[in-house]
Amino acid sequence: MLFFWWGCILSSGVAQVWTWNTIAPGQMGNAAQGVTALAKGNGTDIWIGTDVGLVLFSDGQLSALPTFNSTFIRTLYWDSISSSLLVGTDGAGLYIQSGNTWTQLFPQAQNGLPETRIQSVSLHQGNIWVGGAEKGLFKYENGGWQQFNALTTSGQLPFSSVTSLLSAQNGLWVGTQAHGLYFLSNQGGFTNLTVDSGLPAVHVQSIFLQDPYVWLGFSGTQGDHHLARYHTQQRAMQVFGPSTGYPVFRQVYAFQQDSLNHIWIGSHGGDLPLAYFDGQTFTGIPEFSSGFLSSPVKALLHQGGQKIWVGHFGGLSVNSLLPTSIQPSSTDSDLMPFPNPFSKKLNIPEAVSSTPWELITLKGGHIQRGLGSTISGNSLAPGVYILKWKGKEGKVQQSFVLRKND
Repeated sequence: MLFFWWGCILSSGVAQVWTWNTIAPGQMGNAAQGVTALAKGNGTDIWIGTDVGLVLFSDGQLSALPTFNSTFIRTLYWDSISSSLLVGTDGAGLYIQSGNTWTQLFPQAQNGLPETRIQSVSLHQGNIWVGGAEKGLFKYENGGWQQFNALTTSGQLPFSSVTSLLSAQNGLWVGTQAHGLYFLSNQGGFTNLTVDSGLPAVHVQSIFLQDPYVWLGFSGTQGDHHLARYHTQQRAMQVFGPSTGYPVFRQVYAFQQDSLNHIWIGSHGGDLPLAYFDGQTFTGIPEFSSGFLSSPVKALLHQGGQKIWVGHFGGLSVNSLLPTSIQPSSTDSDLMPFPNPFSKKLNIPEAVSSTPWELITLKGGHIQRGLGSTISGNSLAPGVYILKWKGKEGKVQQSFVLRKND
């Protein structure tokens, strides 16, 4: 089924508008409640991790893998060199694919401390690295596992819960739940970034590389700052929050970059579980009450151009641009109708209600014209509309509005 999705305007002009095609969890054949991880496979194949198993999307068909029935998939990593998939689970350890065969690589007893709850996986310098929820960081080398935590490094690396891993050319980035961000250099040694280094919190949830930046997502309830980026050359931290135009979220789970270098951000909390950053401003995309997009957004995947797959607890969604002939309006106002999205009634800002307004479709068809402080939504079908009015000095201004499902 096709749905309309609306992007909040955080700057003047016409925002991009997409259509979204959504695969509901019930269509995945394994009683899934939501999507938890995504990875590219061979060709156009997409591997989908859910709260109850693993699904392959290939040639338009969905196939659930019986090996992972009733298994919570935490993380997926596709090794393009060997064409194999690494599957990190919550409670069943780590698996690796070889053709149609699945082999459990982890847990392996290491000083009597096996780890079954895998939160992150990465390949770095030809070795598999694993972040666990309880025992910290592990490296698979020469057929065996090496553990990195306070017990094995004389307390120097106090890893416990490793939430995210990121391989870079000169080292490995390690996000932890309680000890901030680590960088393990290829030359040996490590650097630990904490709140004293400019991090807004020590609970690093996700990491993404956009050279020379490392994007960081945080979890927890510590204030309104859950997003930052670190300039690796200048060693400077930039924190984003409401004052910088970034919507307030409680947990940032996922990042992706599209062909226009937009950084997409998936999160939990608030009314905007998805947003993207164009280098200057953030555009937030709201949650639908119909369940089309349900917070949290746990996984993002780029598949060419601006196509972004979004894994959330309403299913799996993919976008495409919606063509429109409407040109940007000259505007010097940030007036926005409320609530947006709306259901039965849209309230018009006081400065607008005293002038004629016009509600039109995205293709330019006239729906309503009038004066007054409200617009009734009773006769409007769910979808995206444009509200136009004349502002200062007769300049035409406009705002996208969304009529949501009741």
